[in-house]
Amino acid sequence: MTCPSPQEISRALQSPPAHASFRSASLDELILRCLHCFEKRGQRRPQICHFIRQWINQFRIMFEVNPLLEEVMGDLWDLVRVEGTDSHYQLFNTQYISNPPVNISQSPSPSVKKRKVSLLFDHMEPDEMAGHLSYLEFKNFCNVSFLDYRSYVVHGSVRDNPALERSVMLCNGVSQWVQLMILNKHTSQQRAEVFTKFIHVAQTLSELTELLSSYSNYSNYRRVYNECTGFKVPILGVHLKDLISLNEALPDYLEDDKINLGKLQHLYSNISDLLAIHDCTPPFEANKDLLHLLTLSLDLCYTEDEIYELSYTKEPKNPKIQPVAPVKPPVVAEWGSGVTPRLDPATISKHVKQMVDSIMKNYDLNMDGYISLEDFEKIAANFPFSFCTHESDREGEISREEITSYFMRGMSVCAKLGFNLHNLHNFHETTYKRPTFCDACGGFLWGVIKQGYHCKDCGVNCHKHCKDVVGMECMKRFQVLKRKLLSFLMGTDRNTRRAKLHQTATQRRPHYPTGPLRRTLEFGHRWPKGKNAFLPRKNIHP
Repeated sequence: MTCPSPQEISRALQSPPAHASFRSASLDELILRCLHCFEKRGQRRPQICHFIRQWINQFRIMFEVNPLLEEVMGDLWDLVRVEGTDSHYQLFNTQYISNPPVNISQSPSPSVKKRKVSLLFDHMEPDEMAGHLSYLEFKNFCNVSFLDYRSYVVHGSVRDNPALERSVMLCNGVSQWVQLMILNKHTSQQRAEVFTKFIHVAQTLSELTELLSSYSNYSNYRRVYNECTGFKVPILGVHLKDLISLNEALPDYLEDDKINLGKLQHLYSNISDLLAIHDCTPPFEANKDLLHLLTLSLDLCYTEDEIYELSYTKEPKNPKIQPVAPVKPPVVAEWGSGVTPRLDPATISKHVKQMVDSIMKNYDLNMDGYISLEDFEKIAANFPFSFCTHESDREGEISREEITSYFMRGMSVCAKLGFNLHNLHNFHETTYKRPTFCDACGGFLWGVIKQGYHCKDCGVNCHKHCKDVVGMECMKRFQVLKRKLLSFLMGTDRNTRRAKLHQTATQRRPHYPTGPLRRTLEFGHRWPKGKNAFLPRKNIHP
């Protein structure tokens, strides 16, 4: 069931009211109605036990996240043990309540130990890639619980709601990932081949055409959604819009401050329909190892501006012509607008570990903890970014630890240390007072003010749209990052790190002059004005 249109809500509010007892109720009346649904003989204690049992069975998570409710249930449990019977004990004891159904499980990976399974996206058929993308979206949808929907209805935002935020990231990230996979190729011919492949993937999903049109309140999507039986992947944005519309259109309370039961029923029906889809089984199989690789690749977050600049770098126009501002595509239903994808270090670390395990299982045929450097470079090419150069202690081979370090450096650690994933330069917008040329494309940096970007560490100059080209060339800043990365990954204790940092700072401390010049600096003497002055006229302190 989906949310009625504004016209339908208006007609419902103006229609003749049903019996008052079915439209509204006080909290006490509502509890009594719930109790009367159990134990028709009217015995109050069995009714309470059945009611609590059903409550825990249907909404177990409510008791896990609400400390106050858990405390009240503990007091009630003590009362049952003291004054109740064995039948009450069995009804109320949570160990007799069946566990909630487990979400969908991934199909097992190939069981043949010595057979290499390709983990390259280039080797995936279009229908296979479409199936894996659909599987990931369905898996994320199944992680959204009743409490997540309730939180969205109450707060009207997906912030501080990890399950819904993850769905937003995947929904917005797939299109960005496709763009980056195309731009990751170096030549126009290679980009055309990747573009053609994704066209074939889209043809596999051709039945989804025009379903996201907002015409007539997404009528095309609602019609297809209602006609579809069994497995389906809802477009969460439309359903979240329905929940918000219901919550805003219908009042919480009616006359005499009684609860609006109609509103509760509408909200419950919408959420229940979505939760029921969790029990469906996808009609396709997904390889667990490919899912790990795809999940990590989709974890990357780029803005539309960054993608635009990257595309301009791959196929530059006349460098003297300043690029126009990129046009951002509209966000479907605007339910994910304003949400900036965040790299959760724990999640990224988990995804990296899963992916490395899959790589070693399929490529480490000797089971010695190493794979060939050629295989690794092909796998690394699946990711639409460029990390710093990898190092290996074996010629032509790379170990599990080195692979893990490679991806952690580029994703989790850089984000945790506050470094931009794809820009290690200390760039600042600069107004050049003399003719300067871009170190990336060779074009002239011109304009009235802020013509380009200058790295204060290594001195490189470039256009705004050329920053990604020189993103990994700042060796001074890279060495600082490398020390932090190694310290973080090797788990150096805090005191050792502090001692090393103090030692480094001591070694690099500038040498200050002694004698009259030192006294001049200490007492804050002012430097002379005029052409002979070579330092600013202010107090100087060591």
